[in-house]
Amino acid sequence: MKLRTHAEAHKRSFSPCVKEVAHGTNPASAEVSDVPLAAGVEDVRTRPLLVALAASLFALAPTQSYAQSPQDSASVRDRTRADYEPLGKRLGGFTLNGQLNFTVSQTDNVFANVSGAEKEDTIFTINPNAQLTSNWSRHSLGLYSGAAFRSFQDFSSEDAETYFVRGVGRLDIGSRSSLTGALGYAREVESRTDPDSPVTLAPIEYDRTDASLTGEHTFNRYRLTAELGRTEYDFDGLQNFRDNEENRVRGRVDAEITPRFGAFVETVFDEREYPNSAGLNSDGQALYVGVTANFTDLMRAELGVGQFERSYDNSLLDTQGLAISGNLQWYVTRLTTVSFNAARGSEELIGAGTATPFVETSFGGRVDHELRRNIILTAGATGGQREFSGVDRQDDFLYLDFGADYLLNRRVALFGRYNLETVDSSGADDFRDFDVNTVTFGVSLRL
Repeated sequence: MKLRTHAEAHKRSFSPCVKEVAHGTNPASAEVSDVPLAAGVEDVRTRPLLVALAASLFALAPTQSYAQSPQDSASVRDRTRADYEPLGKRLGGFTLNGQLNFTVSQTDNVFANVSGAEKEDTIFTINPNAQLTSNWSRHSLGLYSGAAFRSFQDFSSEDAETYFVRGVGRLDIGSRSSLTGALGYAREVESRTDPDSPVTLAPIEYDRTDASLTGEHTFNRYRLTAELGRTEYDFDGLQNFRDNEENRVRGRVDAEITPRFGAFVETVFDEREYPNSAGLNSDGQALYVGVTANFTDLMRAELGVGQFERSYDNSLLDTQGLAISGNLQWYVTRLTTVSFNAARGSEELIGAGTATPFVETSFGGRVDHELRRNIILTAGATGGQREFSGVDRQDDFLYLDFGADYLLNRRVALFGRYNLETVDSSGADDFRDFDVNTVTFGVSLRL
């Protein structure tokens, strides 16, 4: 199981945003919870090297920003396309949007086995999802739901059904304050390529419940943010020793130094409890100090550096170190968006009956290019390393993906993806060596 801090602190929560299939996702290769309305989407994670690169890009800002207008400040993926944007259906003060995605994937390593033991298969996925969001001038309310039904042609033991429901509401208190609450439930399946996943005959299924309450207040040039959250995992069958509950508190102060530059301080505390494995209980904390930049016509960026630590009931598992979290989005031109991110933090591996803390460092980037108004090309890469404590193991990993989206009209979109996941473990515990290649084609029907 994992907990990321700062920018990734919410990875274990359901995201309230909705991205269409055309937004660079792979509808056949990941968990429902990662992208609420595109269940089964692979999340490409990225992370340090970026500090120097970000600085060099900032230096270019004064000479390049003049070439673009404020309307160019949206990324290729987020930009509205008037002739191809789904209209949805108005229901009083709400708008209903939905998708029905059909995909076919071919993979050369169903079980993420070591070289020489790979098994090929074809995967068929049906992914319906819907969202109902308010159109109010103040306050907001959103209801989200989705599912993914995966069927394997040869290995039916891998068949899975996942789904989720989630509600998000925001209460505006005056013009400077707001209170946002979220509650969600999901039925999920652990990926065979996940470093947490033990060797089992069938995929591991579990339930996840999330709840959070976030308050924001702005005064002068400062913005205060406070969040309370809780996440519960409930695993099926013999895996119930992995059941856990996590409570977290997050606080952040943002200060505007100039209209384009800012600074922030953020701290995160969490407490994990394992009802069936008390020795795995732990407390974690992280502190970040960072800067933000917002050249709306050129780029947006944030970089935080600090310290993380996690203390276990079994003190031999304690871990601490340098924490990094950064992201940058660069609008190279109106047709091309380049993004980078980097991170370093503490996680833990809950698999074959023990907890193995590790420090993960990762870095990567993505390029989205609008070849034509209705044709979007995408490519991304993420690389990194996991350094384990208490065991002789180190994982070097690399994730690559390439794809294209073709928007036929407001109602129909076609897409294709190629994904590569590779892990190279070294040390005595090097059982996680594998390469997985997956090719996916699909169609999305949109309301």
